[in-house]
Amino acid sequence: MAEVNNTPTPKVARRGIATARGTQRLKFNHTDAKQNGLFLAHLDNVEVKMIKIGEESTGMPSFNGLEIPRISFYFTSNEVDEAKRKHAVLSFTAVESNADTYENGKSAWKVSVVFDWLLHLYKTFILKGREFTEEEADKLALSFIDVDEDGQYVPVASETVIEAWTQLFNNVENDFNRGKDGKPYYKTADNKFIPTWIKLIRYNKTKKNGWTALQNGDLVFPTFVGEGCVEIFKPNEMPAIKLNVTTECITPKDIDSKKPQAPNMPSMGAAAVNLGTEMSGGFDPFASGGITEDMPEF
Repeated sequence: MAEVNNTPTPKVARRGIATARGTQRLKFNHTDAKQNGLFLAHLDNVEVKMIKIGEESTGMPSFNGLEIPRISFYFTSNEVDEAKRKHAVLSFTAVESNADTYENGKSAWKVSVVFDWLLHLYKTFILKGREFTEEEADKLALSFIDVDEDGQYVPVASETVIEAWTQLFNNVENDFNRGKDGKPYYKTADNKFIPTWIKLIRYNKTKKNGWTALQNGDLVFPTFVGEGCVEIFKPNEMPAIKLNVTTECITPKDIDSKKPQAPNMPSMGAAAVNLGTEMSGGFDPFASGGITEDMPEF
């Protein structure tokens, strides 16, 4: 009688239809823009995911080998046929706490730019002219303090920093997706998506480098929110946000491929780490400060 082998056969992942990536989502094209250079879309979803930073990554050394949160705002064009809709994603990740990024550090802008963008989105969809309540402001602030009474940097464990950003991003996600009596703020009372204007650009022009590609020449959200990049669409009313044609371009350009691209920065939290779906873009000094030693110069 043959001996029965009861040892389970190890399951090996095999390639097949179930593991295929399938068709990729369509990107916005400059031909989709309206006469004002802006695009019509809607906020389709807000999502928080944990992503692992590679052991060999150089952009965020204190996060290497750890999982950090990434919050993504998914914008979609308004075609009735979902297969024809275009997509753009605006994403941010946790920012390290170190002697450069704390509130008095030369790279404090890496935190400020995330908060500036999130504030812009809150003003657009949720606040609509009012101020944050004390309770709202508290839950939308980082729970760690990395500065002492003398304004000097105080080290904070990476795990504590990640936990604080995770809690903050989860609070933002909850506000947008369920904060309107359990429903999304980006939908109407009858559950329809609220149309918006969005600003996407391919290149920006700087004194240092001239016209510079943002994300391989794709249309993406600018890195710095500047005077605004998202606005609720109102029929028969011109949007307040605008494309600055002297420094921003949405059409393809034949530029020197050897020229450096504008840095991929919206993981300003994820400096130098390409996470694939986050926004990237150009530089526009904002009210919290001018160019510092560590801020990108163009």
